[in-house]
Amino acid sequence: MNKRKRRKSRRAKRGLYKSMKSGLTYKFRSSWECKYMLYLDLAEHVKQWWYEPFPIKYVSNIKTGKMRRYYPDFLVEMNIGTKELIEIKPSTKINKIQVIKKTLAAREWCSKNDITFSIVTEKELKILELL
Repeated sequence: MNKRKRRKSRRAKRGLYKSMKSGLTYKFRSSWECKYMLYLDLAEHVKQWWYEPFPIKYVSNIKTGKMRRYYPDFLVEMNIGTKELIEIKPSTKINKIQVIKKTLAAREWCSKNDITFSIVTEKELKILELL
């Protein structure tokens, strides 16, 4: 009898998260995003936050000028009034060309709008004890 082994799905965990701070329900695309949502809800220094709040346009192909839209993971407003745009990304993907293009567009957008941009990797998530 030929038994096939079932391979563990590499697909990211997806689901719904209802924010305690806003009461809104968000569709998350990874367990890291879900854990970070809970962290933001429990963090006393966070006034409010939004998941994939808006698109940022960027050039995906310089030769053709093809434009795409990038949706950063979180916009977070702190109690002191500052705002931060946050992208959750594995450290192994940070140097991929598509991620670099999105990061550059986000940094440029943030500098024009007086907002800080950060990439949160598994290293930061471990420091926050989320992994």
